[in-house]
Amino acid sequence: MTLWDLQAAIGGRRLWHRWMLGLALLLVLGSSRAGPEVSTLMAPPLRLVANHWEPYTGQGLPYGGVAGRVVQAALLRAGYRSEIAVMPWARALTTAAQGQADGIVAIWSTEERRIALLFSDAYLHNELSLFHRAGLRSVPQSLAELRGYSVGVGRGYDYSDEFLRDQRVQKEPAVAVLPNLLKLARGRVDLVLEDRRIVAYQLSQHGRDYPELQQLQAAPEPLMRLPLHFAISRQRADAAEIIERFNRALEAMRRDGSLEQMLAVPQLAAR
Repeated sequence: MTLWDLQAAIGGRRLWHRWMLGLALLLVLGSSRAGPEVSTLMAPPLRLVANHWEPYTGQGLPYGGVAGRVVQAALLRAGYRSEIAVMPWARALTTAAQGQADGIVAIWSTEERRIALLFSDAYLHNELSLFHRAGLRSVPQSLAELRGYSVGVGRGYDYSDEFLRDQRVQKEPAVAVLPNLLKLARGRVDLVLEDRRIVAYQLSQHGRDYPELQQLQAAPEPLMRLPLHFAISRQRADAAEIIERFNRALEAMRRDGSLEQMLAVPQLAAR
C-alpha cells in the first residue's frame, strides 16, 4: 500500500485538485505562448504535497490556494498535469524529500533541504513579521535583537539558514499558525514570527471565536523576506528537466502578466 492509499485508508482528509485533460489540452495547446509536449500531458499527473498554510495552500481554497494555483498553472504550461494532497507540514516535507511524492508546492530553500529537493525559481516572496501583544514597548528589529525573547515559530519551517544557525534565539515551535497566535495572545510566548498575509487570514477566519487575538499587532517592518519556491524530489530521474521547464513557463507567465494576475487576489492584498 502506498502512502497515498494509506492516507485514504486511515480516513485522513485529502484534497486532490485535478485539471481535466481535455480542457488542459485546449487551454495549453491552443495558446501561442506555450508549447508543452503532449507526451507529458498524457503521462500520469505529478503528485504534489502542500500543507495547511492558508491563503497560500490549504484545503477548501480555490485552486488549492494562491501558491497551488500558480504552481499548477506553470506546470500545465510546461506540459505537466498535477494534483495536490494537503497534509501537516512535517509529513509533507518528509513525503517529498523521500520521494513518496513527486514534489512540494510551496517551500523555502535551506542547505539541508537542497540535498533531497531541487528548487525552482521563486514565484513570490513571503514577508515575515514579528507579532506581539499590544503594549510591548520595544519590538526587535533584527535577528540579533531577538535574543532573550521566546519566539513562536512553525514546527519544521526552518525559515532561513541564518535563523537556523542562531542558537541564542529561543524558538517555540507549534504545529500550526493558529495555536502559535493563541500562545502569543495568552502570554505563553513573547513574539511570533509569521507572514502578515497568513496572520490576516487567520484573524478573518477565527477572530470572532478567539477575541483575544484582536490585541495582536505586527512590527512596522518585516524581519525577513524569503523567496517561495516549488521543488521536485531529486529521486525523480527527470527532476532537472521538470524544474527547467517550470522555470521557463514561470518566466513566460511573468512576461505576459498572467503571474501578476494570479497574485493580485484579495488574500494577498497588503495589510
